[in-house]
Amino acid sequence: MKTYLFRLTFPVGAHFGRQGIGLEETQETVSSDSLWSALINAFALMGEAGDVLHEMAGESPPFVLSSLFPFGPDPDDQRKRLYAVPRPMTSPAVHDAALLQRAGKELKKIRYLEPHHVLTWLAQKPMSAQDLETVQQCARRLARPWSSEAPEGWFQTSLRPRVALDRSSQNSSIWWCGVLHFRHDAGLYGLVRVRDDPWKSRFEAALRLLGDMGLGGERTYGLGTFGVDGFVPLEKEWPELRQAQKTTRRLLLSRYIPNPQELPELGGVLEAWDFEESRGYVVTGRYATSLKRKRLIFLREGSVATRALLGRLVDVTPDHGPALGLSHRVYRNGMGFWFP
Repeated sequence: MKTYLFRLTFPVGAHFGRQGIGLEETQETVSSDSLWSALINAFALMGEAGDVLHEMAGESPPFVLSSLFPFGPDPDDQRKRLYAVPRPMTSPAVHDAALLQRAGKELKKIRYLEPHHVLTWLAQKPMSAQDLETVQQCARRLARPWSSEAPEGWFQTSLRPRVALDRSSQNSSIWWCGVLHFRHDAGLYGLVRVRDDPWKSRFEAALRLLGDMGLGGERTYGLGTFGVDGFVPLEKEWPELRQAQKTTRRLLLSRYIPNPQELPELGGVLEAWDFEESRGYVVTGRYATSLKRKRLIFLREGSVATRALLGRLVDVTPDHGPALGLSHRVYRNGMGFWFP
């Protein structure tokens, strides 16, 4: 399978909700299972959803997706792009253990690293105090919100007012929705491994259709529409991957749920991990429903393993979905995308 990088730009803005109550909060990433579900709706409009689901359930899936992460210009050179990769949850190797005691809290605050620093981190190549300082300085340039103090930031969050009317009394109440705005040369990027060229073409067609449909919430108001750029081989965009052969560990860049064959060996394969809950409503085609899909617990991005694990699709169809008019099964994608 060949790996490609694609970039998404959001000219109108987007709303990617956080887990919880209210629409005020929005985040600058999109999980792999949410992106995959949106793509399946695009494939459904193309009349290909059944074929895609059948192939994805096999031993050799046609494509495996990462989550979407921010990219933007280098503040020191606006012509250069920087890509934010989640920080591995393991600790870096250092020459002196005292370095981690002094810098440990600052390192834990880091959310993203540049790709070449991720490879060094995973390779467990011992770092000096100067190396750790360089990593921290580079990390501060990544995925910074825009402000008057940080005009080189990649995005800004604003609150839009909304009004709700009571059904019986028609009394109005105001509420707010968080909207994420990217600068013109920033957005979200993703990685995809595809089985062959025909599937690459089908995936790219579905992604471009999804750009017209919109991604995330508040699509009724035009949010979430995007343009597709890039779609280049990963080695061309990240030449530092030539160091990958020195790395024995793998970083999870998607959500992941183990398949039954992988469950017994998880304890020996995973080195660091965290969990994340996924729940929400069923969306079918262009239409949202009031049916809640089953709740799932995923391993989240940033987990580290000694080898790549496949994962699986999970059926999250509500128990009484068919009786309530749902005409198809509902799936979430727990297949792992491991880097490098």
